[in-house]
Amino acid sequence: MPGWDDADVPALLRATFRTPVLVDNDVNIMALGEHRTAFPQERELLFVKVATGIGSGIVMDGLLRRGAQGAAGDIGHVAVPRATDVLCRCGNTGCLEAVAGGYAIAESLRATGVEVSTSNELVALVRSGNIAAGQAIRQAGRDVGSVLASCVSMLNPSMIVVGGILAEAGEHLIAGIREMVYQRSLPLATQHLRIVTSQAASRAGVLGASAMVVDQFLAPQTVDASIT
Repeated sequence: MPGWDDADVPALLRATFRTPVLVDNDVNIMALGEHRTAFPQERELLFVKVATGIGSGIVMDGLLRRGAQGAAGDIGHVAVPRATDVLCRCGNTGCLEAVAGGYAIAESLRATGVEVSTSNELVALVRSGNIAAGQAIRQAGRDVGSVLASCVSMLNPSMIVVGGILAEAGEHLIAGIREMVYQRSLPLATQHLRIVTSQAASRAGVLGASAMVVDQFLAPQTVDASIT
């Protein structure tokens, strides 16, 4: 994040609040919240947040997987073949986020004369029956699905959970995702795959953060160790 490179965020917060601090990527704790509260039986789960930005949280063997540097799941900057000339804020071209993120969709709609500025306004337009907005969200779903198809073939999750503000636009987004994933992933990998919308919705991050705190500080063995 610009301006935060090498910043020790937990230490800064500990100095202010005088309490133990845990910090994680928003989509990671959303994945954890969704897994713990809505789908605890799923040991292989991929949570995808589609909002202004796009990212994913990976649960494998029932555990959140962050990668070597905590960057696992950053699908927003995977290249989309159809968008090789679209500049992304990261400096590269053709990134998924640059064509399927909320800001990018709103910008493309404004170019056609549709008045929309934010992801919330975009969702409201889709819900009101605006055809152009609905088509744009469906195409965004296809773009997200084209990237997820490779993820499915590589990770073989049993479930993909789609959250974020754009997931609240009805079936348009998830229909586009399903279309591409089932079409382009290996048949064996999609044999029992379910693609569903978030159950925790806007509470996913808070629930995941709570679960992370419980695991780290309130687990039975941790409490026992602190009082002996």
